[in-house]
Amino acid sequence: MIARMLRTRLVRVLAVVAILAAAWQAFLAFRAPGVVDPAVAAEVPVESSLRVEVVMDFAPERFHTLFLQSYGRISGSGEDFVRLRDVRPESVGMLARVYWIESIRPWSEG
Repeated sequence: MIARMLRTRLVRVLAVVAILAAAWQAFLAFRAPGVVDPAVAAEVPVESSLRVEVVMDFAPERFHTLFLQSYGRISGSGEDFVRLRDVRPESVGMLARVYWIESIRPWSEG
């Protein structure tokens, strides 16, 4: 009975969806270290809160700023970045896994 059930279309579709989801998560995990600037990565183990700029390939919209508020306090934005302060060190890794974030760099004044 189990062998017959494994040959059904539903089980095959579910298996393909599970494989694609796992591949997407693996891609995000592989990409994440390259998103974080080395200067930010050096601050993560020693700071209790960070000030970073989250860079995107596009102008941030309301959705992006509202999403980023769950990781820190918004302190402004520019043409292609949002400034966050009070970012917890463990949140940097979670931010790096968001696919539309291009890079996380140190806060630049000016």
